[in-house]
Amino acid sequence: MHAFLIERLANELHYKIGGEDLEEVFTTSKQEINFVFDDFALKINFFEGLSFFQTPEIKKLQKKNRLSIFKSLVGCKVTEVKVYPFDRSFAIYFNNQEILRFYGYGKFSQITHYKVGEWQSSFPIKSKQIPLLEDVRNVNLSWLTEDVKVEDLKFLDSSQQMSLIEGGFNGALTQNKKKSLIAIYHKSLNDSLFVNKMNQKFELYFEKRGETISSFDSTLRACDQFARLYISNQVFLQTKSKHLNALNRERQRILKRLKSAQIQIKQLSASKKYKDKADLIMANLWQIRKGMSEINLPSFDGNDHILIKLKKDLSPQDNAERLYLKGKNEKIRLKFAKDNLELIQEELANKTKEIEHFEHIDELRDLRKITSSKQVKQVLKLPYRVVVNDGFEIRIGKGARENDELLRNYSTKYDKWLHAKDVSGSHVIIRNPGNKVISDSVIERAAQLAAYYSKAKSEGLAAVICCDRKYVRKPKGAHPGMVKVDREETILVEPQL
Repeated sequence: MHAFLIERLANELHYKIGGEDLEEVFTTSKQEINFVFDDFALKINFFEGLSFFQTPEIKKLQKKNRLSIFKSLVGCKVTEVKVYPFDRSFAIYFNNQEILRFYGYGKFSQITHYKVGEWQSSFPIKSKQIPLLEDVRNVNLSWLTEDVKVEDLKFLDSSQQMSLIEGGFNGALTQNKKKSLIAIYHKSLNDSLFVNKMNQKFELYFEKRGETISSFDSTLRACDQFARLYISNQVFLQTKSKHLNALNRERQRILKRLKSAQIQIKQLSASKKYKDKADLIMANLWQIRKGMSEINLPSFDGNDHILIKLKKDLSPQDNAERLYLKGKNEKIRLKFAKDNLELIQEELANKTKEIEHFEHIDELRDLRKITSSKQVKQVLKLPYRVVVNDGFEIRIGKGARENDELLRNYSTKYDKWLHAKDVSGSHVIIRNPGNKVISDSVIERAAQLAAYYSKAKSEGLAAVICCDRKYVRKPKGAHPGMVKVDREETILVEPQL
């Protein structure tokens, strides 16, 4: 707050609470303090370190969680509200010779309690004790000399300092300096106050600037409206910025997935077909021996050479069979990759629209509706992903702890349970609450998913165990995701998403 605004506030408070008994002083948070008199309440909010004065109705003050403060002053009478000219502070004197002094030094603003001139406590709580200092600047400006520069007048705001600099204050005679400063002083104390909006922030000033919201002759009323507008606007801007940042982070994650999907399609499209490699092996069996790890063979058109990786423990024919199995679903993989790319592109477009819509929100209540609904969705986030096959819902755990939650809260005894054998991976549940017959094709599909969401993902064939959910139990004290299984069967499948 400006020094002259604080002086106006102190003068008005003197006429408002002078001779009044202080009935209660309490706080409901680390940043807010309330002074209650017979028919008047003063609330000071140290929002982000700055001080804001409000005059709420006594009946609307918070009733719960009140913590009394400055207890020795309760019941005492205010004898004076003392002004310190050209300083950002004022003091309230009580008839028991105790003092509350307000310091409005930017983010170091605070209220200090003095008893017989000795520091007692501060609010908000500060580690540094401030001694009680008397006023050093009187109204007749006897302290102002030719050596004083604009930069020394810390109680002025930047606009007032600029006005003095443009008027040649620094090079002027002492008498002219006094005239210039007194002109600003009287204007600031007597002109109306205006609540303006400047660059997305509200200000309380002595003239109209930017977008003027309202004007006041009463300093208390002006401070009250300014505090409400400034704090609610800052909360709005901070909330909006926080959630915009979260949305942009989500968009960046989608962009990374998009890039990976594009790379995958490029690799699948550009790579030599597994079937072609298998055909080359079969056409060149005479060159290949068991125990080889790779072989470089000419393509069928003779224009290129293709490096083929081999399994040392397999015969040439078995290596070819392995590649034939991989090649069987190569087209399906490419189609899935393209479908997946389309879904990611659609998700990116939707997220971009969401961000654009969010950027145009200018009301805190609208912002809170959206953010609260997003939070509800996050709270309801399920521990599994879902695939539907032939009318059956297949649930796939998202992690070790999610696997436990899937078993505990999202499955029944008639469901089927699957897991890749002897490796870590997701628990997979085929939902079957009606105890229907589950076809082999559905079980095979679920097994492929269980293999894909496991450490066996890169294998040509993977073993997956399967049993009724009722035969799976969680041993006491077992690590997340660990279970005991009875009556399981083993299925060999190709890991597939």
